[in-house]
Amino acid sequence: MSFLDFFRRKPKSAENKKSSAQDIVSAGAAKQSKANISSFIKVTTEIIPSPAEEIVPAEKRMQNAIASKHGLYPHEVLVLDYARSYYTEGNSFQGFWWYRYGVRDVDKCLHSLLERGFLQVGDLQSAIALENATVLKEELKKHGLKVSGKKDELIQRLISEVSNEELNSRFAKRTYQLTELGKQALEEEGYVPYIHRHTLEDLDIWSLNRVIHEPPYMPYRDKIWGYLNKRSMDHFAARDFGLYRNCRHHMLTFLMEEKKIKDALGMLSEVVFYDLSGLGNGYDPQFIDIYAQNFFPYKDSTVTMAPGITSAVIHCQKELNLSDEELKETMLDRMNRLSAPLHLFTPEECVDIVLMESREDTEALTKIYAKAKRRFKQKFPDIKC
Repeated sequence: MSFLDFFRRKPKSAENKKSSAQDIVSAGAAKQSKANISSFIKVTTEIIPSPAEEIVPAEKRMQNAIASKHGLYPHEVLVLDYARSYYTEGNSFQGFWWYRYGVRDVDKCLHSLLERGFLQVGDLQSAIALENATVLKEELKKHGLKVSGKKDELIQRLISEVSNEELNSRFAKRTYQLTELGKQALEEEGYVPYIHRHTLEDLDIWSLNRVIHEPPYMPYRDKIWGYLNKRSMDHFAARDFGLYRNCRHHMLTFLMEEKKIKDALGMLSEVVFYDLSGLGNGYDPQFIDIYAQNFFPYKDSTVTMAPGITSAVIHCQKELNLSDEELKETMLDRMNRLSAPLHLFTPEECVDIVLMESREDTEALTKIYAKAKRRFKQKFPDIKC
């Protein structure tokens, strides 16, 4: 069985500080950007829309989208999710409506949802709730009332102690509220607010809409998991190891959300393995002499553990109540199933590096990188590093 078949769903001192950018891009990709690699080396990365890129209006996107059983398109579902934070008039809308989703007139969409029964004009309490705690405390103070307590308590104190007439005059602007139909529609299309708030590969509310509505039909989280798994395989086949690592990182975050800590630790083991491999995107062995310029020594290396990954491993260790030896055994069980065309450290050294980083043991880290350098020089005697 190949390692790909194995996966199925069931602050330091300035000298030693490592960039948290590895939480987002692979260590290998980071190296390539710092190495001033010649332009003829292809480095693939995730697509980030350019400001100059043409924005596709929602009306055009709807032509290739599938409406929910309530007749709502993805952008309308997202408007439902945000509706409670908007007033019935006089709003300023976030820029993402246009540049991410092509929605030019959010007010028009709100009014349409109101007319179709998904929204209703909010009551006095919802209008008060939209204000921040400072405003509420000022109003309470003006009436000689206590200003201590949580926001919900402040709201209830105002409503119970101050007349409706005075409150209606003070908080005249009304918000939107979901009707029962609106709540049901939003709950059934839960993938929309989820993917809006989570960056996962190239998925957004429009692309995930098509994935969700393709057979076989299943809960949206299962759909996303399957999509990420396939994407990771595609990245690996293309030798884009940085993107592969990033995709697996998305998957471990997914597992953490579901409190599947043991499975998350397994996926973390894979992230660690590739973070410390020396591989990036579009890896080509003929350019290894260029890559190697940034491998050693430890204090200058870009093949290091991202602090966020180290912290995540230690978090899983505590959640699972594992000793260091038990942690090592668990991580090695996964790492020993993996393969890579290049790897600077043995699986055992990878786990040791995580533990050393967690203890900020710079001396031990320096030694283990020196050992890896000697091994690398034995294998590649003509390469300077």
